[in-house]
Amino acid sequence: MPRRLVVFCFILSLSGSASASEAPFRYVSPALIRASEAPVPLVKAAVSDRMDKAHLLVQCGDDTLLGFAKSEAEYKEAVSYWTGVLAAAGVSVGQARIDGDMYFIPYTAPKGLVLRRFVADSRQFKPKDEAALRANMDAITGAMGSAGLRIVLSGPLQLEYLLPTYAVYYLTEKKETRERETQPRVLAKGTDIDWDIVEGAVTVVQKPKPWMMVYLGPEVGQVTRIGKTQEEIEKRLAERVAWLIEHGATMIGSRIHEIPEEDRWDGYRFVSVSYFFR
Repeated sequence: MPRRLVVFCFILSLSGSASASEAPFRYVSPALIRASEAPVPLVKAAVSDRMDKAHLLVQCGDDTLLGFAKSEAEYKEAVSYWTGVLAAAGVSVGQARIDGDMYFIPYTAPKGLVLRRFVADSRQFKPKDEAALRANMDAITGAMGSAGLRIVLSGPLQLEYLLPTYAVYYLTEKKETRERETQPRVLAKGTDIDWDIVEGAVTVVQKPKPWMMVYLGPEVGQVTRIGKTQEEIEKRLAERVAWLIEHGATMIGSRIHEIPEEDRWDGYRFVSVSYFFR
């Protein structure tokens, strides 16, 4: 895959215009970060917490941060910045390196924890409304703290190739796969969610739309099947559930719905919706 395509996939291809003196994210006190497993109290965002430098936006591996820098100056700024951030969070930093325009910062978090990043879906809050964005960010980080996730950084993202949103960097317990880790996530497949089925399986933080769920927990999968008769949809649902279990899924629940008459097509009258952990 061409390097530039990789860079684009990581959303790290452009740089912003903030001055070097501005802190692009707000800090959570190091003392709070190190304090047992208690929820992390919120810190009110300051004007300078905005992230508008693309070379400081990193992806989080299990033991390495990965970013993009277009110059030696950007690389040095990124290494200096993240070294300070990680040290404040009690995370040790190894020898950084750069390969072409990609840089790598090794890290070791306490208690075997790993760094992860959550970027909010812009549909979680009212568009072009910074107060709504910040209120949503506070709600999500508050729920994360209550769930024991240790927040390292949070702040609005202001990059010209992204709709206004925010990012949260945090520590969580590493699992066999990322899908099984406790993380903030968004389920938005376009199908209305059966809330009574999923609410007992994960921590639902927000319901922005009937078909959209912001939650904490392992990744929830959602699949649908359609049928023309009750017998057909029951058969298709049973086959899909069996296939999911065979491929390692843990079922949360399923339900069959009758499609409203005005939405039917080609004789299809029923739809099944299944929820599962991957």
